[in-house]
Amino acid sequence: MFQTTARTQGTHHVGNKIDAVLGKTGLGKMTASEYQANLNGLNMFFGAVLGFVLTGTETLNTWQFGFVLMMLASAVISILFISSSKSRLAYSIYALIIALTLPELIDFMLKGDGLVPEKIRPTLVVWTLMTTLVEFWGRERDKPAQA
Repeated sequence: MFQTTARTQGTHHVGNKIDAVLGKTGLGKMTASEYQANLNGLNMFFGAVLGFVLTGTETLNTWQFGFVLMMLASAVISILFISSSKSRLAYSIYALIIALTLPELIDFMLKGDGLVPEKIRPTLVVWTLMTTLVEFWGRERDKPAQA
């Protein structure tokens, strides 16, 4: 038992030192406003990139384009759920799987080949990974309101 306690204390001490070093470099725990700024920035940036990446879908007919929009909206919602759900790990995994397979899913469902630009995949993958990183990064605890 003593070894476990000593090991735990040693690990805790090392963790505190790492937190202190990261804090001095600006990479420590995020405040609530930094966390929200990260998510807002990611969502605005990747929303714009996704719009740019959709160039090339003008060859789809109206129904195909509507289906692609529905699939993309579902993928984006799953990414947003990473930071909004109690099941953030499950949504991180789910969103990554969807991001990795979306072009093939669309081709399979619409019985086509290369219906959406391949750049949709890295856009969704990076968005998912960045959102997951922000979500699991250490955050400062909320301070109780002062009376």
